[in-house]
Amino acid sequence: MSSPRRFLPNINLPLPGANFITALTVVMIVVQVWLGSMASEDGVIRGEMKSYYMALGLSWNGISQWHLWQLITHALTHGSWFHLIVNLLMLWLVGGRVIHILGQKKFAVIVIAGALAGGVMHVLTDYMITSAGHPGTQLVGISGSCLALLLTLTTLSPESRMWPVPVSGKNLGLGLIMAELFLLLMTPTLGVPVFSRMGEIIVDHGGAGLFIISHACHFGGAMAGWYLANRLLVPRPSLADLQRARARHEAKMELGDAG
Repeated sequence: MSSPRRFLPNINLPLPGANFITALTVVMIVVQVWLGSMASEDGVIRGEMKSYYMALGLSWNGISQWHLWQLITHALTHGSWFHLIVNLLMLWLVGGRVIHILGQKKFAVIVIAGALAGGVMHVLTDYMITSAGHPGTQLVGISGSCLALLLTLTTLSPESRMWPVPVSGKNLGLGLIMAELFLLLMTPTLGVPVFSRMGEIIVDHGGAGLFIISHACHFGGAMAGWYLANRLLVPRPSLADLQRARARHEAKMELGDAG
């Protein structure tokens, strides 16, 4: 009988333990539980919750008041349980493969760099938006780190097929970077000629939700992951290296099936 893992060959989930990814997950869950306690029994959100989000989330207004902790705390804070669960799934599914290739220490470097780079990019964008007279935005979530991990993976394995998307790692990484850059430029309140007008047209046709997401954070995190994979981390494996690794993996699966 075939092993179920044969159909999911590109998924590597690290086991929970005394490691960085487990500690990070626990902290984010504790923060979300704590923020959830700000709601009364009938579901009404108390005023403390908004003030905590303002203190922990990242914005130009906060950084201009020297709330520098926001560069880290924004990644530990999420807008809802759904937001947190989506980011945790990406953190563990993509992060599992990165840990398998690079180990926990370099995984931690990528996560922290992605959060910082995404945060800095968001702050710069938020500054431009508020300078133009528009209200700023509060960034929460670890999506900058998630994009950094994904671009690290696609850069280290450019010829690999990225399950479940049937494209090569190189094309997937390039597509994500270009998509986030274009969406960032199309932010209506940013005022970029031509691009922001395109964003306004999208908003007029019911696509306002597309710009609630911080594409600046995603773009900054993605670029951090790409840079780290190219300059600071291990040399990219060749196609032959990947084929040998896959052959070893398949051999192990066949031995498991035979047993």
